[in-house]
Amino acid sequence: MNEVPVRRSVPSEESTRHFDPILRPELHELYTARAARLRELAAGHELEAYLLLAADVAQAQAQAQATVSPESRSNAVAVDPVEIARQGTWVTHLDTMLDQLIPGASPAITPHLDALRAMSNQARLDAGLALAQHQFHSVSQALAPFLWAAFSLDVALAARTVPLPVASGEESPSCPVCSSAPVASLIYKGTRQGLRYLHCSLCESQWHMVRAKCTNCADAGDLDYLSFDSTEAVVRAESCGHCHSYLKVISQEREPNAESVADDLATLVLDDAASAEGYGRTGLNPFALPDQAL
Repeated sequence: MNEVPVRRSVPSEESTRHFDPILRPELHELYTARAARLRELAAGHELEAYLLLAADVAQAQAQAQATVSPESRSNAVAVDPVEIARQGTWVTHLDTMLDQLIPGASPAITPHLDALRAMSNQARLDAGLALAQHQFHSVSQALAPFLWAAFSLDVALAARTVPLPVASGEESPSCPVCSSAPVASLIYKGTRQGLRYLHCSLCESQWHMVRAKCTNCADAGDLDYLSFDSTEAVVRAESCGHCHSYLKVISQEREPNAESVADDLATLVLDDAASAEGYGRTGLNPFALPDQAL
């Protein structure tokens, strides 16, 4: 790995054609694909143990999702993460996931899972509300990814029952379904070849944004792309000289199995490089939550 990120010019804009402004991937398929990609990336990685743990959590989300009856969802017309955190339905998902995770947990992880199991219902609700309000410093960093996974599953389930927001014609830096920050942007393969969608860190929805402009401030005049080893890397950090932010771009054109959360988590070293050059990350990864509000 090179010590200094290599750069490439801004990619050309995708051709104008019909596309879906918002996508809501099927959750079981998404979680299963994420788990598989995390296990693939874990082999020989310096964060191998953590990537494998994240894979187990994603698989537990898939198993918990499979137990939820569609009829159990409310008839809400919009997704309100704070209200969902308060209602506490997500706590049931946490217990289901713990049932899956505890039997095979390593000695290093077992104490954290036991702590989650022992948490009172009120403590869980308080933690979920803090996460929904991005008060990350209020939640133990060791427990936050598990709590977020259960809470995120409930928000994602809600996001698949509400009507899609009416298209405004304006592209948003935050999720149009639940207003949360993206993990990264994904360049699609297949029928959506070359289109860019931002992937929500909370409700797992995706929304279209044209390429070659900053996902944060929409400026197109001062973009740069940072990557390691190759100008054709699967994962690059799209940095903006106008607002001094960055968000990763992950290409399925270059790696068909690439997945937003998995490939972002496996390239945290690129975040260090972007930060060292003075850029601030605008998104978040469910398995690498910040210790302060965005």
